[in-house]
Parts: sequence; structure tokens; C-alpha cells
Amino acid sequence: MLSLLLVQTAANLGFSTHMLKRSSVSETLYRVVGLALLAFTYMAMVLGGIRYLNLCTQGHLGQCISHFARGSALIIGSVVFLVFMRIFGPLMLEIRRPPEFYVSLIMMTVGLIGTFTEHNFFQSAGNGQDNWSHKDLQHTMIGISWFAGGLLGVLMTARSHPRFRTPIPSIIFIATGISMIIHQQDLVMSSYVHFFFGASQVLLGLTTICEITLVASGFVKDRGEPPLFQYIPVFFMCASGMALMGANRDMVFFLVNSGIDISTYALVLLSFCFVIVLYFYLLVDLYHWLTGTAPSKYSALGGDEDLDTTSGWLQREEELRRKRHSTSSQTSTLNHSESSERITPQTFEV
Repeated sequence: MLSLLLVQTAANLGFSTHMLKRSSVSETLYRVVGLALLAFTYMAMVLGGIRYLNLCTQGHLGQCISHFARGSALIIGSVVFLVFMRIFGPLMLEIRRPPEFYVSLIMMTVGLIGTFTEHNFFQSAGNGQDNWSHKDLQHTMIGISWFAGGLLGVLMTARSHPRFRTPIPSIIFIATGISMIIHQQDLVMSSYVHFFFGASQVLLGLTTICEITLVASGFVKDRGEPPLFQYIPVFFMCASGMALMGANRDMVFFLVNSGIDISTYALVLLSFCFVIVLYFYLLVDLYHWLTGTAPSKYSALGGDEDLDTTSGWLQREEELRRKRHSTSSQTSTLNHSESSERITPQTFEV
């Protein structure tokens, strides 16, 4: 990680002093190094916390991996949506797909991980202890539902207009939250933590549905910043990830042995969520200040002439395709006429 930081610092100095020439290859490598540095930094923080609290060492490795992997996916997703809302608002229209397409991809991946890791997949094979409990069944079925629902969301939004979004991920969030709220555990603290996670999931699903129906459907028009309501799903997505990471078996044992009650623990998790959202919000402000650019014009729909109906959008796509085809046809005809002109008998007259 230190080597990546040194490479990125050297590249920054080289680009700023014009000692390094900017090219597509150098800029691509610079972005790869920056993303790798972010990923390794996050992994170092998470693994450091796991090692400091001595988690994932009490015979629940698969369950611990599942909780941290899915919780990290939710936190990273909330950060990505926050950055995209404040910087790349118009880009969400240019990518030709609604945001639920990418949420469904994340849910499909997370569900695949949860399907094979909740039942101690890495430890139960070959030791004769392969008994399924109701908790194993519930968590595994949640993983299957996330995978199937995510795949359904991907197929529904793969060719959809950015304006026409789907509530499939929100429905999955609500169903998962309800199942976690009524999810009974052998420890009272574990039941409370799962209740907190379930409530965060339900609020995430409900606020996302409200955001789809009220904000993204045109209820809120153009403005320089995203509508304030759209920050609420981002926060609850981050809170869901923090609660899911903190609901693993070893962490619950640590809370019980330390005498920490659920109210204190929930406030600690919410405090981390506020710090994460604040940090990346300030990073976006710092980006605008350093680049001297104002926040991009955010539009949930774009102009009415661009995003009226799906049929109009598809019609314009067809017209563009026909124009490109006609242009290529004219070019090929011109080339053919020039070649024919070169081989006519008059060409060889003396």
C-alpha cells in the first residue's frame, strides 16, 4: 500500500511539473493505481479492526466473510452513489441505464457470496458437522433471493431508459429487512442487532421507492445539486452495510462480553455512517474547489425534449443508427466509384 502511495505521489508531481507526458496509457495507469490504493486502504482498515477485536477466529469464518463482504458492498455502493449524484449527475443519463441496473448487479454478486458462505462453507466440509440450523437456512435463502432478484433487476433494466427505473431492488431490501426484524437468535443481543439491520433495510427500501416515484419521475426538476431527499437512501444504505458488518457472530460475543447494550452499539454504527458520508461529501467539495469547477448541473430526467417517453427515445436511437448506416453506405459507394474510375479504359489511353 505504501508503494502505491509513493507511485501515485510521484505521478502527481510528474504531471503537475510536466515531467511526465499525459497520454491515454499513463492516465489509465494512474486511475488504476488510485483505485487500487482506495481498495487496499479500505481492506487494511477492515482487516485491522478484525484483528484488533479478534473476530473471525471462533469457528465462524464463512459467516464472518459473508457479513463483511456484503456489508462492504452496501457501504461502497452508498459512497459511489453519493459521488455520482454530486459530480456525475448528467452522466447517469448518458450511460443509457437506470441506477437500479448497477444496484442489481451488486445484489446479484452479494447474493452469490452469501449463498455459499453462510453455512460455514469453508469449515463444515469433511469434519462431520454439517447440520443445518434455521439460521443457516434463512441466511442461505436470503442469498438465493438476492441473487435471483438481482438477476431479475439486471434483465429488466438492461435495455431500459434511465428515466424508467424498477422497484425490484427496493422490494428485495424491504423483504430482507422484514425477515431480519423477525429473525430469532439464541442471544438477545444478536436479535437486537439483526433488528437494527432489518429496520435499516426497510427504511432503505421505502425511501428508495419514494425517491423513484417522487424525485426521479419528474416531481423535482433541474437544480444545481441533487434533491436533498436523495441523500436519505444513501445514508440508509451505508447504515445497512455497517449493521450487517457488525452483526456477525464473533462481534455479538464481543458486545456481550464487554457489556455494551444495543442502544450504544447502534449509536456507534450510526456515528460511523455519518462520518463516512461527511468525509466523502467534503471530498467532493474539495474536488470542486481544487478544479475550480462548479457542481455539475444535476437533472433527474434531463430536458423534456430528450426524455419524453421510451418510444421517443428508441425512435431517436433508430434514427441515429440509420444515419450512421447511410453515412457508411455513402462512404463505401464513393470508394467504389473511385476504384471503378481508376480501372476504366480511358485511364489507359495515351
